[in-house]
Amino acid sequence: MKFETFALEEFAEIKYGKNQKNVVDENGTVPIYGTGGLMGYARQALYDKPSVLIGRKGTIDKVRYVDQPFWIVDTLFYTKVNEKVIIPKYFYYSASLLDLNKYNEGTTIPSLRTETLNRLEFAIPSLSDQRRILSVLEPIEQKIKNNEAINKNLAV
Repeated sequence: MKFETFALEEFAEIKYGKNQKNVVDENGTVPIYGTGGLMGYARQALYDKPSVLIGRKGTIDKVRYVDQPFWIVDTLFYTKVNEKVIIPKYFYYSASLLDLNKYNEGTTIPSLRTETLNRLEFAIPSLSDQRRILSVLEPIEQKIKNNEAINKNLAV
């Protein structure tokens, strides 16, 4: 399998989250995410394509993958992924392998800047190889989620 090295800025655009105050709605259906996870629901989406979420302030070491419309607060970045270069889910798995804490630029609160993230390098195989890798990883991930749900039910 051949890999080509790309800086993050060559295959994804990093975007800032926004304050959720004006969109939060207890009857909303669009998840609102912060660095700690789900914070509530909104009535409209900030972005509606698959994206990798990266902590900007606070919890910077846990990337998330979202494949449905979402809103994120300003402590997170979201990414607009160039799917001609990388499949968003493959980007998620690759980014999950990084120790983002070593790029921390905060003094009291862990922080990341777009400039730093944009320079990160990723070894990326062809799209067909990415699909093949995902065909192995995704069923395993689904099995883990199913087992976690079973365990959660057993704990009740």
